[in-house]
Amino acid sequence: MEWALLGGLPEADRRVVLASAHRRRFARGEVVFHELDPADTVHVVVEGRLAARRSTPAGDTVTFAVLGPGDTFGELALLGSQQRRTTTVVALEPAVTMSLAFGEVERLRAAHPAVERQLVAMLAQRVARLSDHLLEALHVPADERIVRRLLEVCDRYVAGEGARTVVVPLTQDAIGDLAGASRPTTNRVLRRLEADGVVALHRGSIEVLDLGALARRAAP
Repeated sequence: MEWALLGGLPEADRRVVLASAHRRRFARGEVVFHELDPADTVHVVVEGRLAARRSTPAGDTVTFAVLGPGDTFGELALLGSQQRRTTTVVALEPAVTMSLAFGEVERLRAAHPAVERQLVAMLAQRVARLSDHLLEALHVPADERIVRRLLEVCDRYVAGEGARTVVVPLTQDAIGDLAGASRPTTNRVLRRLEADGVVALHRGSIEVLDLGALARRAAP
């Protein structure tokens, strides 16, 4: 398992750091941490998928990211003055993470400039991704955004290279959240894909029957 945050460390140092990390297991539906909780650890996903969610001013909960093996989360609080969680992270299925205390991360940042550079690079990638999604929200029709987000999520669940089908255990509402689209619009787009034989809609999941066709629909 590669942890991007430790990518700049020599192998021997990386093994020492990983030996001090804590392996944590989460059941399906279990919360890793809640928005506004005190923050003191950063996590990397080893197994399973998790959802990152935030609360809206109206009190609704919106899913804005799906995390999978190799993804890091919780590092934003490292840079905040209050060190509070900015999201709620919940396991979508049985999941395993490795967690590292902020104190250990701060020690690494001070001792190894490569870790600091890697942290900055990770945050820059996240900002770039958010900027891309903002531009999409302003200039790309909701129908196209829904298809793109569904295709992106498929990458988290596809069984292997060359696979043509995949089951995504997310609701239509979750896909709509990721795309910034309303529930009626999301349902209309997915029903049209179902009528065309691209997906099959099930209770609590979406089965993509033809990944190639979905990719062609998502192309600009």
